Amino acid sequence: MRRSPFFVCALGVVISFFAGALAAEPALADSVGQQEQEVKDVVAEINRQEQKIDEYNEDYLAALNEKAAVDADIATSLQHIADQQAALAVLQGQLANVAIEQFMGSSNALGPLFEDPASIDDGLQREHLATVAVNAGAASTDDYEALLSDLDKSEQELERKQQHAVDLADKAESSKAKAEQAASDLQDRLVKEKAKLGDLIEQEQAREDAAAAAAYQQQLAQAQARAAAKAAANNKPSTKSSGNSSSNGGSSSGSNDGGGSGSNDSSSGSGNGGSDSGSSGSGSSGSSGSSGGDSGASNPPPVSSRASVAVSAAQSQLGVPYRFAQSSPGVAFDCSGLTAYAWGQAGVSIPHQSAAQYASTPHVPQDQAQPGDLIFYYSPISHVGIYVGGGTMIHAPQTGSTVSYSVVHWNKVVGVSRPG
Repeated sequence: MRRSPFFVCALGVVISFFAGALAAEPALADSVGQQEQEVKDVVAEINRQEQKIDEYNEDYLAALNEKAAVDADIATSLQHIADQQAALAVLQGQLANVAIEQFMGSSNALGPLFEDPASIDDGLQREHLATVAVNAGAASTDDYEALLSDLDKSEQELERKQQHAVDLADKAESSKAKAEQAASDLQDRLVKEKAKLGDLIEQEQAREDAAAAAAYQQQLAQAQARAAAKAAANNKPSTKSSGNSSSNGGSSSGSNDGGGSGSNDSSSGSGNGGSDSGSSGSGSSGSSGSSGGDSGASNPPPVSSRASVAVSAAQSQLGVPYRFAQSSPGVAFDCSGLTAYAWGQAGVSIPHQSAAQYASTPHVPQDQAQPGDLIFYYSPISHVGIYVGGGTMIHAPQTGSTVSYSVVHWNKVVGVSRPG
C-alpha cells in the first residue's frame, strides 16, 4: 500500500524523536553519575577539612598540656634556686664572720670579700671566698665551688625551661590561628557547595551513615553466628567416649545493644570517599600509627558501673555547642573535652586531648566495645567519642554542630579504650 508523503514525514519525525531520546539516555546517565561522584568528592573533602581542624585542636591542647607541665617544673626550679641562693648567702655570712675574726685589722687579707659583687670579677670573688673558707676551716674548696656550680647550672636550666614555655605558648597560638582559619575556609566552602548541590551533600552523608550502620549489623550477625557455631561444636557429644563428655563452651560475640540512635556524622569521614567496610568484628584496635599502640587489648579490664555514669553524663550534654579546645558543661565542648568531662563525672580523670586519652587508658578490641568505652578516629588520633552501644556513640563533632549521637564508622576507628 502506498503511503502518503505526510505519513512518511510524520513517521520520520517519530523515529528521529525516539532515536534522539535513546541517544540522550547515556548522556543523561553520565551526567547523573558525574554529579554523584562530585557530591562524594565534596563530602570527602569536607571530611578531610574537619579532620585537619581536629588535628589543629589536638596540637593546641598538646602544647597547652606540655606548657602546664613545664610551668610547674619552672615553679619547682625557682624554689630550688631560691634555696641554693639562701644556702650560699648563709655560707658567705659565715665566711665573712670568720674572716673578720681572723683578719681583724687587716683589710688586705679580706680583699674583695666585702666588695660589691657587681663591681669586681666574679671569678676573683669566688676564688677569694674559697681561700678564706679553707683558711678559716669553715668549708672546703670543693664544697664551695660545688655550690656555686650547681647554682649556675640551675639558673641556666631555668632559662632553658622558660624559653621552652614561651615556644609552647607560641605553638599553641599558631595552632589555634590555623584552626580558626581552616574553620572559616570550611564554612565558606560549605556555603558555596550547598548553593550548588543543595541537599545532596546531606543525603550523601546520611548514606554513609546508613552504610556504616548496615556494616555494623552485618559484623554483629557474623559474630553471633560464629559464637553459635562454637557453642554447638562444644556441646556435640564426643565420638571417642561413651560417657557424657560434652561441655558448654559458648562465647560472647562482644557486642552490646547500649541504645542511642544514629544521626548525621559529618566529622567521621576521611579521605577515602566515605566507603565503610565495617571492621568492627576484626578484634583489633585498627590501623598503625595510632599513639599508645594496642598493649592490653588482649586482656581488657571488665566493664565497671562507672561506665553508665559516664554515658549518662555525656547524654546530659546533648545539644551543647562544639567549640575549639573547650570543656565547659552546658556551655561548649570539643571532642576530648566531652569525654574527659563524662568520665570525670564518673570519678575517673583523663587528659583533655584525644591521643593522650588513648595513650593513658587500657585498650579494648573493637568487637568487645561496651557502653562507656572511648572510640578513637584517624591516624594520628584526632577525634574521640564515647560509645553507647548498638554501633552508636556520642561526640562533639565540629564547629557549627552540637554534641550529638552518631553512627560509628568502624573502618575509620584506630582504637578503643576503657577508662574505668
